[in-house]
Amino acid sequence: MNEGKNKKKASTTFTYYSQKVTEITDLFQHTNVGISFMYTNTLQQLTKRKKRNNTPDIDKSGIYKLTCDTCKMSYIGQTRRSLKQRFNEHIKGIQSKSPKSAFAKHILKEKHQYSSIEETMTLLKHINDTTLLIPYEQLYIQIYHHKEKLITEQQKVKDNPMYHLIHDLPNT
Repeated sequence: MNEGKNKKKASTTFTYYSQKVTEITDLFQHTNVGISFMYTNTLQQLTKRKKRNNTPDIDKSGIYKLTCDTCKMSYIGQTRRSLKQRFNEHIKGIQSKSPKSAFAKHILKEKHQYSSIEETMTLLKHINDTTLLIPYEQLYIQIYHHKEKLITEQQKVKDNPMYHLIHDLPNT
């Protein structure tokens, strides 16, 4: 007869947001589960400093912009690696005179100038989910194209798979 008293009671904690939480936890009233509440609006939690991501932009990945020093036009790109690594790849293409990017081709063809990574490269959107890189890159390319701030070498890249998706659509 003392079986119920000797059993250990399980316990769980709910974060209290509203009266609905109380209504849900009332369902456990006649069970072997002890309920406790945790509040999110305590003075300590409200005054606690938020963690900042102190990683410098050049060490992040995502969508970036390179700005030509001479004409102030932009190249939009995406990288899974750090911006620093990707910038060095662009510069290597310029220095070796074997450009693989539209930005490097632009600098060499137009005989324009570029500066340091801090002055030339800007992180537009930090992205960890690599499945979002292409959609965001295309979004920013369209934004800069409509602002008429995109280098012509990037506007005419027919090797870009998105070029065919956009330009080969039937006229309706």
